[in-house]
Amino acid sequence: MRMECLVASTIGTARYSCQRVVRRKPSSAGRPIRRMRAHPGVFAGLDVGGTYLKAARLEESGRVLARLEEPIQRDSSDALLGQLARAVKALEVDGPVAGVGIGLPGIVDLGTGRLRSAPNLPIVNGLDLGAEIAMRTGRRTFPENDANAAALAEAWLGAGRDAETVLLVTLGTGVGGGLVFHGRIWAGVSGYAGEIGHLQVEPGGVSCGCGSWGCLETIAGIGGWVRRARELSAARTSSLTGHAELNPEVIVRDARAGDPVALDVVSGVARALGAGIAAVLNLLDLERVVIGGGVARAGAFLLDRIVEETRRRTFPHVFEDASFRLAELGADAGVVGAARVGILGVRAAYA
Repeated sequence: MRMECLVASTIGTARYSCQRVVRRKPSSAGRPIRRMRAHPGVFAGLDVGGTYLKAARLEESGRVLARLEEPIQRDSSDALLGQLARAVKALEVDGPVAGVGIGLPGIVDLGTGRLRSAPNLPIVNGLDLGAEIAMRTGRRTFPENDANAAALAEAWLGAGRDAETVLLVTLGTGVGGGLVFHGRIWAGVSGYAGEIGHLQVEPGGVSCGCGSWGCLETIAGIGGWVRRARELSAARTSSLTGHAELNPEVIVRDARAGDPVALDVVSGVARALGAGIAAVLNLLDLERVVIGGGVARAGAFLLDRIVEETRRRTFPHVFEDASFRLAELGADAGVVGAARVGILGVRAAYA
């Protein structure tokens, strides 16, 4: 285990001080659980991705005290559960936490607490992660969909912190979403609310991994960017044909340079996102839309186009009452949101 301090930085309105950083190689051996009195104002947030586990120890104010990042153990559910429990214990080196929140790449069934629809980490399908980690750590544990957790983080400390109703749209391999109303995740009856990536925006479009077709994700997910760029550049002269590998970053760079095919790809993505976001705004009349995820690094070049496409499809008064922002928390959104899930869960448990 190696400890080091980081230079102070900011996250939303909360400030980091010098932070303890924990980096470990995954271990196959756990340690017996020590029952200690938990610090009432400190929580652990775990962001479980398809490739990496990120975790942090946070104060209730949102200040990050310690971090951990390591490759996910995908061999079996037992290996992963052991890894998550050990991560919690590693974050308790300076004292036990009051609760644990976990962001997961799937839908948490609100009736059973079990995870379902986790295609990028199938070993966790059907597991009650909250109960499993609580049993291994002795800490109250609260699981949540990772996009919902990120939305909660942005609504708490990020680009949605001054809004009562927030939609987060995450752009990456897929298109995720989360809704936060008055500081709480709105997950619907069974946990599927906010899945904006699976709104149909192209009735004659390609099939989607969800079983439908023409979903927003098929256009605005990374695969959609690349597919459209290849289709258009095969029929027209474009600088995109000179790249060994295509991805949204390359396409946006060439679009900025004026390549007409790259510009058409960016416009198509913005149009699809505008259609999806407009549908949500017309239905729910929200105050804030936050665009995040790796693809959002295109910045205002993409955001301005999304806003214009949304405006064209939204009731004028609804559009005027909504504001658009790029996400502010970056890679921290997952762990901060997971910790916030834990904070709210513990508060509710003792209410």
